[in-house]
Amino acid sequence: MESALPTVGFVVAWNATQDVTRAALIAVVVAGVVAGLRLVQGQTLRYAGYSLAAVILTAALATRTGRAQDAFLPGILMSVGNAILFGGANLVRWPLFGFLIAAGDPDLARTAAAVRSSGSRATRAERAALSEDERNALEAADEAAASELNQAFVRWRRHAGIVKVASRLGWILVGLALVRLSIQVPLYLQGSVEALGIAKIVLGWPAYLVAVGIAALMLLRGHTPLDDPEGPEDPDGRDSPDVSTNPTRA
Repeated sequence: MESALPTVGFVVAWNATQDVTRAALIAVVVAGVVAGLRLVQGQTLRYAGYSLAAVILTAALATRTGRAQDAFLPGILMSVGNAILFGGANLVRWPLFGFLIAAGDPDLARTAAAVRSSGSRATRAERAALSEDERNALEAADEAAASELNQAFVRWRRHAGIVKVASRLGWILVGLALVRLSIQVPLYLQGSVEALGIAKIVLGWPAYLVAVGIAALMLLRGHTPLDDPEGPEDPDGRDSPDVSTNPTRA
């Protein structure tokens, strides 16, 4: 609703007035009303705020150029950026979804919490009363924890299966971006404001949910053992699990 209603307001106002400035102003007003309703209901303004900022940006661009189709240009450029970002990361074998998989590792979360705690004001105050040797020992432990955090965040790249799964998830988003571009770019070049509005709504959350559904089906059907292809031991020095008896889905 937060992304669709301002678009509908813009397109309807443009058809009625053929005035880019007035249409842009109405889109901003609609986005502001939606944000206000969230505020009145005591809900978070995070998503409404993002939508309002995006609407203001697109409205300013369209008003400046005087072309209604330019209100859709930021969204088109964002699709280009997504295709380049996720596609490029996959091509260099650093799929971005791998970092999301790593972020879900409980060990990583515990290590990150320990690193944050060591840098807190309360911890520093407590250590000020310790002897120099005790402080040095704790600082050495902090450095070891920070090193472990860095290693844990990229450890997933040692697992060929995880890299493959993360890459496939990235290609799904690349495909979504290319579908959007294949439809929106010709409409933008033709100046078809009404069709661009419809395309933006249909190719927004509905298309994104389709992509999420495809990813979910792929994950449910696949079995990705968390083995260590580089050796018999994992990075912590423990034996790797027997993948024939301990298949872990990713």
